[in-house]
Amino acid sequence: MSEVFNKCRADAEAHARAEYPRESVGLVISVRGKPSYVPCRNQSEEPDHFILHPEDYASAEDMGDIVAIVHSHPDAGPEPSLHDIASHSASRMAWWIVGLKDGVVTWHEMPAAGEMPLEGRVFVHGVIDCYTLVRDYYRQVLGINLPDFHRKDDWWHNGENLYVENFARTGFVPVDTPEQGDLIVMAIGSPTPCHGAIWLEGDVLLHHLYGRLSCKEVYGRAYRECTTHIMRYQR
Repeated sequence: MSEVFNKCRADAEAHARAEYPRESVGLVISVRGKPSYVPCRNQSEEPDHFILHPEDYASAEDMGDIVAIVHSHPDAGPEPSLHDIASHSASRMAWWIVGLKDGVVTWHEMPAAGEMPLEGRVFVHGVIDCYTLVRDYYRQVLGINLPDFHRKDDWWHNGENLYVENFARTGFVPVDTPEQGDLIVMAIGSPTPCHGAIWLEGDVLLHHLYGRLSCKEVYGRAYRECTTHIMRYQR
């Protein structure tokens, strides 16, 4: 590894030690070909998880090209967790993980991954889930970038209504009859709308249910009875 990347590693290690016992998170950026480490804020309320502050990400983007996402594993090795693997795939960026155990630092690097296929994805809530599929369909197929939202598992049973609360903010308006690419929102196993799907020609849904692989299915009676909203992107 070149001297400049060694400096990035040293800065990331110092950040990991400073944030201990919380996970640190930062970004490696390239400014006119020279990489540097930018420490960021971790918004997560959980000590063994990270949520990179969106303002810090935007600020780093303004400074240069983002090369890698870096986070630490306090009191553990650098091997990626299932959540790390899913998040890395969804990010389509390189990841560096800093293991910090018994005062010894170890590293693991994950190269940038390509686009995930829309069908056949495993489900990891908050990382690769029904809304991730909606976002990826709109970006890959329609060229539309929808914002992401942090979502805790089981939010639909804990007083949150994330789909409905974010319709207007995301650019969706209600319609009566679906067309290709419209968002179908359903309440499945909950009184709160908690599942989003894409309506495709032929009365087919592209969606990703909890505990299942993402797939296409006929928009049949059971799904129709669960439907609470049909939404269309209008920006």
